[in-house]
Amino acid sequence: MANVTLTAQRRHIFGKKVKTLRREGILPANFYGKGVETTAIQINERDFEQIFRTVPKGESFTLDIEGTTYPVVIYVVQRHPVTRRFLHIDFKLA
Repeated sequence: MANVTLTAQRRHIFGKKVKTLRREGILPANFYGKGVETTAIQINERDFEQIFRTVPKGESFTLDIEGTTYPVVIYVVQRHPVTRRFLHIDFKLA
């Protein structure tokens, strides 16, 4: 497991309103896995880009959701087809 931590907050904005989050540099994401409740979260886009570049594919790192930490892997990454900016991320419990 990489000794890297990504901080996240619970997300209360859903649907088409997430465009406002993306304009502010915040990515919508989901966290799920066996034995944990599926949680809608939001993360800082620059922090995620740094982790996406440094952590090898399939390797786990720490996700901190409002003080609770989980070992996770990046499961699904959705990108804009033209600009290649991140649109949505799925994290799975490792």
